[in-house]
Amino acid sequence: MSKVLFITEKVSFISEGIINHLKAQDFKVLTVKPDVTAISNFLKEDNSQEEEGTIDPEVAALLSQEGEEGSESSTGLPEKKDDIPRIFILYLQGEDNLMIDVLGYIRDLVEDRGIRFFVIGTQEELDTVIGKKADYVAEKYTRPVDLQELIKRLQKEGEAVDKLKEFKSILIVDDDATALRSMKNLLSSHYKILVANSGMNAITILAKNHVDLILLDFEMPIINGPKVLEMIRSDPNSSNIPVMFLTAKGDKRSIMEVLRFKPEKYLLKTMLPKDIIDSIDEFFKMKR
Repeated sequence: MSKVLFITEKVSFISEGIINHLKAQDFKVLTVKPDVTAISNFLKEDNSQEEEGTIDPEVAALLSQEGEEGSESSTGLPEKKDDIPRIFILYLQGEDNLMIDVLGYIRDLVEDRGIRFFVIGTQEELDTVIGKKADYVAEKYTRPVDLQELIKRLQKEGEAVDKLKEFKSILIVDDDATALRSMKNLLSSHYKILVANSGMNAITILAKNHVDLILLDFEMPIINGPKVLEMIRSDPNSSNIPVMFLTAKGDKRSIMEVLRFKPEKYLLKTMLPKDIIDSIDEFFKMKR
């Protein structure tokens, strides 16, 4: 059963009809008001209820945010291991751009947690609140909504989320936000992805999540890739996780320096996307 977080200021006759149709198609629909604190608290409360017996312990999270052990992430989200809803629907009812904080919060969820975000409203509401260049929105639906089209799309999204549970997990570690996002977007349709923007962030994530491979940036400031690799290998819980270095330098001297630390292999950031995917696919095939 796929979970849908339905965000609305108040449940109206029309929005209630949409919710009932989703439930009839075997979606678990949870409702919350368009407020950052309310959404964050709601997710935590729902997760605590799931942990009492219904959550599958094998389901790892898709990505990860910063945060020390026992603390919230920088977005105020529950820890990555929790099974939060992966489909969000915002139902607009005359809201204006005062929702900018909510939209910013959801945009972070989309980018860092793999949330799929849909918006329903009048054309004027969509233009005013969302705008034309909101690339974090999976789809915008104008009222009155074609329910068959909406349900068909959400069913596909639910199937994609379920399929990710079968994928290998990869932790990508890179201090460059653009490079991190690019690599995540490239691999997320093939593997279950977690991300870390520093070595210490990576160590924290590894303490809470199982991963099958680590892609580690070689040239990071403060704690560089080799030092992070040393920390990973010194911890019994992570010492056997294979590590590939990511490097932007392809000259012979730089490559020899990378290989000195004996990673599984190295990947040049300048490689073609297909070559990066093929290289990782081949690695997992050889591990079978």
